[in-house]
Amino acid sequence: MTIHLKKLCVGAKEIEDLYERQNSIREKHGETIHITRMFPKQYAELMDGGSIFWVFKGFIKARQLIKNIDVYVGQDSIRRCKITLSEDIVLTAHKKERPFQGWRYLKVKDTPNDIKIYKRNEHKKEDEELFSELSKLGLV
Repeated sequence: MTIHLKKLCVGAKEIEDLYERQNSIREKHGETIHITRMFPKQYAELMDGGSIFWVFKGFIKARQLIKNIDVYVGQDSIRRCKITLSEDIVLTAHKKERPFQGWRYLKVKDTPNDIKIYKRNEHKKEDEELFSELSKLGLV
């Protein structure tokens, strides 16, 4: 049974910031990865079509499909978790989230609806404001 992760997008104010950061990571590592401290115990459920849902300023606004999860040991010899993600960032209906640390599991029934795939050249700040208002009204 599929389950997802939700994660605060620390240091990114907007989806474009996440896109830029991941573009740098792809240039350096050849893939879109996210390194986190803890390895998820529900690994099998995440690998069954799970995504990371990104939280910006208290709202889930986007997600990325999880392609793989591995143990990662950096130059400091500390074991971490490497999550390999799809390149595509899918914009979602905005969903209010309380603050939390690290990541949390997110059940399929609690996920916001997908809107469209983020395209940097086509995305406008006005679109985000519209998505937010439509979400508040329950229309997306």
